[in-house]
Amino acid sequence: MTCANPLDPVALLGADQQHIATRAQLRRLGVPSGTIAHRLRPGGPWQQVLPRVICLQNGRLTIHQRLRAALAYASPKGRQPQPGEVLLTGFTVLAEAGLPSAGHPADLAEVEVLIPTQRRVGDREFVRVHRASGAMPGGFQRDDGLWSATVARALADVAPQETGQRRFRALCAEAVQRRHCELGELLDQLLARPGALALPQVARAVEDLTAGARSVVEGEAREVLAHAGLPEPLWNPVLFLDGRFLAAPDAYWPHACVALEIDSRAYHLRPSDHERGLARANRLTAAGLPVVRATPAQLRRDPAPVLHELTALVTTGPHGPHGRISWRRAR
Repeated sequence: MTCANPLDPVALLGADQQHIATRAQLRRLGVPSGTIAHRLRPGGPWQQVLPRVICLQNGRLTIHQRLRAALAYASPKGRQPQPGEVLLTGFTVLAEAGLPSAGHPADLAEVEVLIPTQRRVGDREFVRVHRASGAMPGGFQRDDGLWSATVARALADVAPQETGQRRFRALCAEAVQRRHCELGELLDQLLARPGALALPQVARAVEDLTAGARSVVEGEAREVLAHAGLPEPLWNPVLFLDGRFLAAPDAYWPHACVALEIDSRAYHLRPSDHERGLARANRLTAAGLPVVRATPAQLRRDPAPVLHELTALVTTGPHGPHGRISWRRAR
């Protein structure tokens, strides 16, 4: 009887797993250790990319192969990971979700994974390991078959290491603004870790999000207004004139019927966002609401003129169609 070529099932495995396999998988398919070693020799057709993880082809790994290899390395028993055993997380998830502040997936030097706290797997090569404090969170299976944490959980996993307040605030704002997660879900994940609010970057992000700020510049504007002694406005409320939708300004003082619009193409996610912002300000002005407009640079470098105008309007209100305006807080 002629024996089947032991590499035929390996080819099938490689096609199914983007040519990423574990040594244990190959052995279970009947590939001898000597054959594995021979194919991993310098100049051979295979390459060892991580402990126990082999790429069944030469050359630079694709982004997908790096992700699959990292999950295989961090999974138990030398097999492809099962639900609840290991998840992609951190900047790996945030970049692939398209958050601008996370960078492009191809530019990330590391693949971040989340494992149960008791697993004895550490950082290796391009893999960075996070350990779940408590039970592993529920993840989801992506279209490519890989298991991933949610964006909200990924943000919680990067929070302790992302000490730059501005970048972390931007990541959180982008996640909520682009609807990659609900505000309540993100707050639950950020606050689930004991002592989370002792981290300045988490405390500031939670404060901004709870207040309704949905961008870094709005968070910075909150600080400027607070230092000037102005009362806290509503951030990103939805305004109605005579019960009909009017606009959703960046900030609004309901007792004075005064709006603040922060104009910056750079801080809007798309050019169309900037255009909508200009149209929004025009609608507010046409309805008779006083609108103070400022750029991030003005608020950062020389806020005095803007603050003077705002203070005069807020303290002498209400203005315009005050009695005809109703509002709903940002969601």
